[in-house]
Amino acid sequence: MHDERDTGSFPICPSPATRHRLGELSHEGNGLVRTCDVRGVLHCHTAYCGGAHRLRDMVETARQIGLEYLGISDHARCESAPDGLDAFALARQREEIEALRELYDDFDILQGVEVYMAVDGSMPLADEVLAEMDYVIVSLREERDESPARRTAHAIRAIMNPCTTILSRPITGYMLARPPAPLDLDAVLAAAAETRTALEVAALPEDVDADWVHCRRAQQLGVLISINPNAHRAARLVDYRHGVELTRKAGLCCRQILNTLTAPELRAFLRRDL
Repeated sequence: MHDERDTGSFPICPSPATRHRLGELSHEGNGLVRTCDVRGVLHCHTAYCGGAHRLRDMVETARQIGLEYLGISDHARCESAPDGLDAFALARQREEIEALRELYDDFDILQGVEVYMAVDGSMPLADEVLAEMDYVIVSLREERDESPARRTAHAIRAIMNPCTTILSRPITGYMLARPPAPLDLDAVLAAAAETRTALEVAALPEDVDADWVHCRRAQQLGVLISINPNAHRAARLVDYRHGVELTRKAGLCCRQILNTLTAPELRAFLRRDL
């Protein structure tokens, strides 16, 4: 989990020490990311909440397609996800994950959770519950007629939350959208660089009309990108390959992609040891 964060001004770029740490996260360094560089997927859903397949089915498929780890990130229960998991359901899921870790000792399984954060910064789960997760994906709850300034503040508030590991939608669409972006992405990227919060690129089929300026800016600032299919069925786990093509087109280097880390490296990063 993240350390306590300062909500004041954000630097234009990360410190040399931060850039050095980021450069050490990948064996391939400055080369463009390749499909074979992605070691695991960190955004998928199971039959616990909205997914078509059991947790074990998702794990077995991930192993079959050559991944080294899989992060389970079912929704937390809230107004936007009424069938999501509460603290008790997450505890039951954790027991199943621990049993599967023992069964598949050559494969790592992480328990994450996807939460919707309201504009006021409130989360559907208590901080102590979120702290028990291996990682937390935060999605922004859309507000009707939300101004760019308010949307920017919403995104930065999510990034600055110590529990946030990955900021998910709608950032992906904003980062790939033609200008003008509906929020101040420079401020969002600066906040993500300072806190080492990853931004998610959804693994969707290539969009030839996408704009790559903000993805390249993210790389300049040292912002980590998480390529994820948001798979709701086992067969869609392979969609991460589309995300690789997107990030290659953007010119992103392997060292910027969070899920090119090995399982031990990823766990060290999540503990803030990297």
